[in-house]
Amino acid sequence: MFKKRLLATSIVVALSPIAQAEEVSVFDEVVVSATRTEQSKQDVSSSIESVSSDDLDDSLASDLKDAVQYTPGVEATTEGRFGVSGFNIRGMEGDRVKVIVDGVNQTTPFNPGGGNVQAFYPNAIELDTLTAIEVNKGPSSVLYGSDALGGSVVMRTKDPEDILVTDGDEHRFGIKSSYTSKDNQFKNTLTWAMRQGDLETIVIGTYAEGNETETFGDGADVEGSDRGLENPADKDLSNILAKAYYQLNTAHRVGVVFERYNSTYDENRLENNYVLDMGMAGSYTYTDSRSDDTNTRTRYGINHEWLANNAAFDKLFWQLNYQVSETENENSSGLVIDDPFGMFGGDYAGDRTRVRQAEDKTIQLDAQFDKFVEFDTSFHEFTYGFNYSSTDFSLENNDYYHADPSKNKPGSTTIPDAQVTQWGIFAQDNMFLLDERLVLNAGIRYDSFEADPSTDDGFTTENKKNSNDAFTGKLGAVYHLNSKLSTFAQISQGFKAPTVEQLYYEYDKGADFTPNSDLEAEKSTSYELGFRGQNNSAQFEIVGFFNDYTDFIATKDLDEKTPGKDHYTLENLDSAEIKGVEFSTTILLDEAFDAPTGMYTKLSVAYAEGKDKQNDTNLDSVAPLTSVFGLGYDNAQYQFGGLANLTMVAAKDDWSDEDNVNAAGYGKLDITAYYRPIRDLTLRAGLFNALDKKYWAYTDFRGLESDDNLDFYSQPGRNWGVSLDYQF
Repeated sequence: MFKKRLLATSIVVALSPIAQAEEVSVFDEVVVSATRTEQSKQDVSSSIESVSSDDLDDSLASDLKDAVQYTPGVEATTEGRFGVSGFNIRGMEGDRVKVIVDGVNQTTPFNPGGGNVQAFYPNAIELDTLTAIEVNKGPSSVLYGSDALGGSVVMRTKDPEDILVTDGDEHRFGIKSSYTSKDNQFKNTLTWAMRQGDLETIVIGTYAEGNETETFGDGADVEGSDRGLENPADKDLSNILAKAYYQLNTAHRVGVVFERYNSTYDENRLENNYVLDMGMAGSYTYTDSRSDDTNTRTRYGINHEWLANNAAFDKLFWQLNYQVSETENENSSGLVIDDPFGMFGGDYAGDRTRVRQAEDKTIQLDAQFDKFVEFDTSFHEFTYGFNYSSTDFSLENNDYYHADPSKNKPGSTTIPDAQVTQWGIFAQDNMFLLDERLVLNAGIRYDSFEADPSTDDGFTTENKKNSNDAFTGKLGAVYHLNSKLSTFAQISQGFKAPTVEQLYYEYDKGADFTPNSDLEAEKSTSYELGFRGQNNSAQFEIVGFFNDYTDFIATKDLDEKTPGKDHYTLENLDSAEIKGVEFSTTILLDEAFDAPTGMYTKLSVAYAEGKDKQNDTNLDSVAPLTSVFGLGYDNAQYQFGGLANLTMVAAKDDWSDEDNVNAAGYGKLDITAYYRPIRDLTLRAGLFNALDKKYWAYTDFRGLESDDNLDFYSQPGRNWGVSLDYQF
């Protein structure tokens, strides 16, 4: 008989005074995001990737892009000065991938374009506060609702128990300092965790300052569109996470949380100094272009865990969070307008500043009930609950003409302020049958969502509400052929409600764009089939997937509204499919082949291809063939060790537009090492792109139709990082 599964075990531990410990394999891994409960990865019916806090430390990751760089089928996308813009999971990205921190939904991505003057992304997250990042690679709407069309990235911040090392009263402190050469960033994190009787607390504070992330370094150091080097910039970051838990009695535990993230990025945008010549109509001349960006996220939360052990549930966990996410993008330049015919408001010479502010205020209530039921030949882990969130999304844009204040005006926001309300109920049954050889997981969810727009000086058009709902389901199975081998399969559904931007975006300058407030939710169905195994010397997983997407929101041409101008809108037009295969393995070479004690190897390969079925074109968001090969060593006492990772990426040439510049393939070698002279002190160092190869990320080439200046998009050359971590 297989060992009792994790939810059942955790309930028994919580409700019983004595628990029997079990010996587990070195490869045993616990994940939470797959079923919203702690579960052995071997019992999960889909492909889940996880990155632990130790993984983040050992790889010297400095941002979310670094955090997932070795994860097959997953990468973080970036947007210039705005940093990480989201995640790409098997070719789905942007607002089709949900980002969650401690169960709290992060802001929906927003970028209205217009010269890169504003962006709002779910990236206000400090890595040193995280205990785990888990990536669901398929539709996850049954568990997490809207926006999990292509998957979800679920992050958990550290609790006191992640820092404390005993079961009694204790104070624990941590000091971590690091430096990365690619952006000249110095970073310090202080941690304090405490247990005193029934009270546990943790406080983590981080401060960092640095500069721009460098390109390869051999581009032209000039102003304008021919610039090949990165723009000079200064950045700083501060973050604080504070939690407190109090054990009222054996059944009730209450907690509070406070989190505040703040970052600034001030850039000298040398590539934006240029002349826009419009012939006889005049010209715009830009000089001394700069941007000052501020990104802030503040969260207040309370939570309660109740071990009830009644007929309806064994455990209830609920939490109420209030979160404010806000950005301010201040864009300034010297501006000379030559307007001989008065077509653009008249001549002007002086400084101009465009201030773009965006804000999300969200209140979110979540409740989850867990019930363990055992029968003669099977047992069930029932999980059910509800989620409710209300978000006030607002924009405030202003243009300031310093040499002529009479020209000052509210800038057009292109979309209205709006209140977005969503709620959902879900239920799932994790069933263990046939003496626990067969694990079935069935889930269903209902969601309702509504967007209610308003008007102000920046957006005067009145629009109607958009209301919609969705049912989603999933069915998965794991069959353990024996204690070492198992096969798994899953069918799951996802959906994404239309965003405020998609519903109400309006534009009438160079072209006409008419909003469509009747858009429906985008939908997806995913099929996964896999095989995994493990023993004392190795583990592996191979999975094939086919994802079908319908009702994609896409641009549609309309008849001319204004003579001489193109006219567009958005409709539920496109359908798409993405299919592929992924393989990953870890082999302990000392156990398998009598190699020197402590040697191991890792390998992952991810291949996918995608089609826009409406237009019979390739999907530009699908990554080329990617593999990572790692060779590592840890001495028997884990006093020192290291890992060399060789990342190999094929060329990207299957664009939807044949004029798109092809992205060359590349290989990149990263080497990291650690030394632990005493138990609580760890020194780490890394050499990245060790062979100093010039390369480009394919994501930076999308929509690029000229190869005149590719140096500006190049990734850093050889760079290094170090860190010192002392826990006491």
